[in-house]
Amino acid sequence: MARARKRPVARPSRDAPARPAVRGVSTATTPVELREDPHAHIVCRSCGRIQRIELTELDRHFLTELASRRPAGWMVDGISFSLTGACQRCREGPSA
Repeated sequence: MARARKRPVARPSRDAPARPAVRGVSTATTPVELREDPHAHIVCRSCGRIQRIELTELDRHFLTELASRRPAGWMVDGISFSLTGACQRCREGPSA
């Protein structure tokens, strides 16, 4: 069975200035300090195509609340939500 490749995690350098927390996310009420707005994508399992999904304010709030349930000792600084499936091109197959 093939192992999934892990993507490298981008880490800021020690000299990089800290980016401010995202507007609208209060660190006083939630232990989540986001460095960017929550975002979502859908990924085709067949060809790997990725497409952005627009989130509503309610979606962003839900994802932030979900992140606040992190395990003890964890810090959340980003939220990237992914859906998987098959794009239209892969579902239709090669044209005749």
